[in-house]
Amino acid sequence: MSESGIIDYAVLIPLLPMLAFPVILFLGRIFNGTPTWVKNLKEGGIIALTVMGASLILALAVIKEHMNSIGATNVFTWFETHWWEVDGALTDRVFGVGIYIDHLTVMLLFVAAFLCFLINIFSIGYMNTDPINDNRNHRFYAEFVLFCSGMLGMVLADSFLWLFIFWELMGLCSYLLIGFYYERPSAAYAAKKAFLTTRVGDVFLVIGLAMLWNMFGSLDYAVVFDPVEIAKVSSSELQIALGMMFIGAVGKSAQFPLHVWLPDAMEGPTPVSALIHAATMVNAGLYLVARMFPFFQAADIGSLSTLAIIIAFIGGITAVMAALIAFVQMDLKKVLAYSTMSQLAYIFTGLGCALWFANNGYEELATFALGASLFHLFNHAMAKGMLFMASGSVIHEMHHAHHEVAHHGHDDDHHDDHHDDHHDDFDAQSMANMGGLANKMPITATAMFVGSMSIIGIPFIGGFWSKEGIIASAWKVALKEPVFLFPAMLVLIGAGMTGFYMSRMWFMTFAGKPKTDVAKHVHEQTPWIPIPLVVLTFMTLSAFILAGMHAGAWLGDYQSGHYSNFFSGVGDELQYVFLNDDPFLMVLTYVTIGLSFILGPSFAMALYGGSLDDDDEAKPWMQWAIDLSARVNKNSNFDNSAWANSSLAYSLEKRLHFDDWYDAAMLKIVVGFAYISAKFDKNVIDGVIKTIESTSQVASAKLRALTTGSARDYIMMTALGTLAIFLLLWGVA
Repeated sequence: MSESGIIDYAVLIPLLPMLAFPVILFLGRIFNGTPTWVKNLKEGGIIALTVMGASLILALAVIKEHMNSIGATNVFTWFETHWWEVDGALTDRVFGVGIYIDHLTVMLLFVAAFLCFLINIFSIGYMNTDPINDNRNHRFYAEFVLFCSGMLGMVLADSFLWLFIFWELMGLCSYLLIGFYYERPSAAYAAKKAFLTTRVGDVFLVIGLAMLWNMFGSLDYAVVFDPVEIAKVSSSELQIALGMMFIGAVGKSAQFPLHVWLPDAMEGPTPVSALIHAATMVNAGLYLVARMFPFFQAADIGSLSTLAIIIAFIGGITAVMAALIAFVQMDLKKVLAYSTMSQLAYIFTGLGCALWFANNGYEELATFALGASLFHLFNHAMAKGMLFMASGSVIHEMHHAHHEVAHHGHDDDHHDDHHDDHHDDFDAQSMANMGGLANKMPITATAMFVGSMSIIGIPFIGGFWSKEGIIASAWKVALKEPVFLFPAMLVLIGAGMTGFYMSRMWFMTFAGKPKTDVAKHVHEQTPWIPIPLVVLTFMTLSAFILAGMHAGAWLGDYQSGHYSNFFSGVGDELQYVFLNDDPFLMVLTYVTIGLSFILGPSFAMALYGGSLDDDDEAKPWMQWAIDLSARVNKNSNFDNSAWANSSLAYSLEKRLHFDDWYDAAMLKIVVGFAYISAKFDKNVIDGVIKTIESTSQVASAKLRALTTGSARDYIMMTALGTLAIFLLLWGVA
């Protein structure tokens, strides 16, 4: 037992939602359709909310305890067993389940627990107002809490073994939730696509873990992170093992070339999209790479640099590729999906820089780069969770308005974003059907506005405090290692691209005239949904408080921790951003701000800006943006028809044809292998079994023929058997 107390109960954080999984399923099967179950318990939603609230409270208590002991890495094992060797000696080798807590743990723990709780609130409003989900929401909430349990357990695990176990639990839950509307072929296809693509990465992860076990004889963090133990292993073998594990992270976090599953994962209900993109799934890959940091610190100088370069390159390539594809997407959720891929790529690039610095003896720079990367993970999670829930709010109300219009004002039904209205093929997720929603959905519009500014990196808001650090770190490495010029240039270009596609999304949705009659009838009216949007809006706007508390430095140096007063922290951050001692980095900062804050949004305004209807007016804090966009749009006279009809635009609309290659690979490799396996199973496995079966039947028939019921026959058979045994023994002797 630990001295402090609360750590002893940390295991309950993932255990409570795990135990709630069978409870919700069982109660749902018994009470489905009853008034109390539907109205009061929200088909299991209230049970899930209670459990996730308890996990959040426990998580906050654990975080507080860790904060009170800055510099401590708490390793707590609450279950263990010992192994007996062949010679009968009892070894001290431990195989158990424990809790490992450092700065990285508490940051991801807060992100996962906090966002899972808020998404649960959103789900009650989103899922329980759609009759299409009647009598099956209990399955959604059961799978939801199990998914959350997987992420929480992975973050708290004290070994790579248990990290992998919870990692696979998330993979299973993602398959179930993405395919929640399994009756739809597109949803079933998306679920299989996500499952198979991530399994490719998981195979390499298993190989990497096996190599680590072979080198260290353990997968416990306390063993594998020991500098003494790291010094004993071969650096080349360690780099290969970590490289195998990195491929697993590439699959989980949807990075090139294992990125194809994430956009199609939008086939699941919008709360699932928010869960995958903000609280769980994609953050797991980043967490795995960040967990590798002690290896790079302790290994021989430069011995793992190649892997760090590869990580940064994959991040840079994905950042630009995903941003380009987002340029032409019309589906609101898919724009956000590619935004997730791009922003996660920034974090991978930052982690690659941090790992290179750590492996080449630049401890202070490594701390800065790691802190910026982890801080951006935090900021992105808050903003992206808000953006997905805001998109769900828009889609949900678009469906409601469409039903009102289609049925001439009869408000007797709601529809989920995956429920097709039988009257037409209206797409409630297409931004081509939106426009002018700023005054009709002020809470949602504000949340999406703030979230978009955070992702873009607008000064003083959310991601600005961390994104600038990643770009600066990439260029700091590039000045020392020229090969890093490629990812450094890519993340800089990506900043301007982010400004364009995020601004395009907001202006197409909320600015201009309504593009359809449905958009004119949209209203913000569904309960529960606005609550997490308001909370996350304030969280994103208050990121400067965390910056003032030196959150980046604290996350980066998680072995010792930092503390400074608030005003000193803000001053240091502002000095870094605007008055950097290094002239090159100061100019770089202003170039980044110019690309993301001015150039990208200006192009978006020129193409998609516009004023609202004559009688409509947005809230004051948004109206200025709409007025500016209308002015820029009116004066630009920019014609992008040539670009829109170009072969490049077509390729981007087809996702650079990666999905075509994926389908071809599935048909030629996976399906072909499955066909061969089926033939082998039928002709070889089943053939052998059927031969044994038929032989047994013939032998049994002949044996039954000998059982006549006559005592004489039995005596004769006994005598012959005895004689045969005697002869056998005599021959042996």
